[in-house]
Amino acid sequence: MNNDLFASDEGIALLDNNGAVTYWPNLLPSEQADALLKELLQNSYWQQEQIQMYGQQHQQPRLTCWYGSYGVSAASGYRQLTQPQPFSPGLLALKECIETRTGYRYNSVLANLYRDGRDSVGYHADDEAILGDRPTIASYSLGATRRFLLKHRRGEANNLGIDLPHNSLLLMTAPLQQHWQHAIGKTRRPVGERINLTFRWLQPGYNR
Repeated sequence: MNNDLFASDEGIALLDNNGAVTYWPNLLPSEQADALLKELLQNSYWQQEQIQMYGQQHQQPRLTCWYGSYGVSAASGYRQLTQPQPFSPGLLALKECIETRTGYRYNSVLANLYRDGRDSVGYHADDEAILGDRPTIASYSLGATRRFLLKHRRGEANNLGIDLPHNSLLLMTAPLQQHWQHAIGKTRRPVGERINLTFRWLQPGYNR
């Protein structure tokens, strides 16, 4: 199945160099976005994954969970194939809205909960094999504003910092993941909870 659709609404182009970054503010009606934030905080199965660094196990500085269509499975913590939570009606409505805006289909979403300014994610790329050769990632933000950082892998372009407020969408189009890495840094300023939803297309029949 082709996961491309016809995009009906152009966003704001922020980057067009070895991939593209496009931004949409105020994606949903404000009441719908507020209700979705409350729903996800209360009803998602949040976990704190373990990661290995320098031969030692550490807890990730954020909580995660993931949702997917029926029959989709993927690596949790890159250790084993696991089944996702099913899309709730609110998440399904958001997915359909994002598909219409971006012109791409998605069958899963990885959710990250940043509880305060101490929670973060280091520089990385969403380039796992299960995402295919040219992944396009749609990143939707709920809650407190955090700064999204981008740096070129080979230093061939200036770093980019983007504040992502409540109810905003950021689209990372291929081949961005091959050439850029992104992060959410820690901050000392007081910030509330933030949920980031990264919509992806997992390759059907993927075998690790």
